[in-house]
Amino acid sequence: MVPLRFGDVLVEKPADRKAFMGLVEGLDLRPPVIIKPNWGTSTCFTEAEIIDWVLESVGGEAVVVESYGWARSEEAIRTGRPGSKRRGDLRDGDRWFLEYSGVGDVLKRHGVEFLNVTEENWGHRTADPDDVRKIVEARYPPVSMEEMYGFVPEALYDMRGCNFLSLSKVKRWLPPFDVSFSVKNFFGMLPGPGRLRYHGRKNSRIDRSIADIYKIYDSLFEVKGVVEAVRSASVAESLHSVKIHENPSFASASKQPLELDAFVTALLGLDPHGIGYLKHASTVFGEWSEETIRRGQEAGIDVL
Repeated sequence: MVPLRFGDVLVEKPADRKAFMGLVEGLDLRPPVIIKPNWGTSTCFTEAEIIDWVLESVGGEAVVVESYGWARSEEAIRTGRPGSKRRGDLRDGDRWFLEYSGVGDVLKRHGVEFLNVTEENWGHRTADPDDVRKIVEARYPPVSMEEMYGFVPEALYDMRGCNFLSLSKVKRWLPPFDVSFSVKNFFGMLPGPGRLRYHGRKNSRIDRSIADIYKIYDSLFEVKGVVEAVRSASVAESLHSVKIHENPSFASASKQPLELDAFVTALLGLDPHGIGYLKHASTVFGEWSEETIRRGQEAGIDVL
């Protein structure tokens, strides 16, 4: 099965195992590969099945990375509220999530390591920030909060130059984000679990914070993106009400993550120029192709 192609964006609808794996193979991922799923919550997350397919497609050395989050816990499912902020509880929550989701079994079967970005920062196992700064600022303007240079785990820095896959979900959220795809997925590379500092007062910093952490990893790695809703997607109807869409059977991928995100945003009926962090990112990383977006819209692809 050959994916639909719109410029640099590949799309499968409907997307089953074979179609999804073909999509991933179209990204030409060369091991070792760093894979950043979207595990922000325990109600809608990158499933074990999806990670299994990606690892099978990669067919070689890989590492899965994520940071702690308060909403990835059994407590969050039970109460509908974020879980505990205590380190011991966060660690227990991670062990619970890997078992609950089935991801732990998938990683074990493939012999793949899970690296927790927060733990690496807590343990001071991070790259020299001056070394990171030199690489980033040789390509882009400086980040606005210099501490970000010190957040890259040393184990990842040692893999610099390899492929980094942002494996993101289709998530519709409330303003100012509206959508959360492959570029915003990098916000989870900030160690957390609390990241309000990077939001700023009334989200005044968030657009630049997302672009800055993406800027760092885009300088160190060959970044590629997936935005998928094969088994699930989520739409926030309010702060306390999120609707889960089951089996939308949609998947998309690109070697140009910003273009991918703008494309999927448009498929959802939104103007990517109206999404603050996408618009800001376009001033740093370059504009997306309006022709690609127009062709996608004309194709009538239904994401959800």
